[in-house]
Amino acid sequence: MGSRTFFWLFFGLSGRISRITHFWAGLLLYLARLYPVYKIITSSGNEAAQTSWGGVFLMVLGAAIVCHISLAVKRLHDLNASGWFAFLFLIGDFLFWIVLSLIPGHSGPNRYGSRPDAPN
Repeated sequence: MGSRTFFWLFFGLSGRISRITHFWAGLLLYLARLYPVYKIITSSGNEAAQTSWGGVFLMVLGAAIVCHISLAVKRLHDLNASGWFAFLFLIGDFLFWIVLSLIPGHSGPNRYGSRPDAPN
């Protein structure tokens, strides 16, 4: 995967992605969110380290939310639905990710692209 495709996958808002791509990319983002939490827990007793990792967690969380919304927009495009529904992710974070990973996409070309997993 080239850097251009990587950037499109996590930050682009055009095109479509398949269920499996949505699942694995989302899982990677959830794991990225968990690492700072793990570091906060393992540095118990060291308040400075916990504060630093808390700041890292907030930055990772912000980036992950942006990336999750981008993934959801492209997944909704594969379902031939408007990307504006991606903001439901802010309400139902994990549940919305699971639902979008399970619903089959629109077969064949649609108004958002000719095939999944490719920039438009």
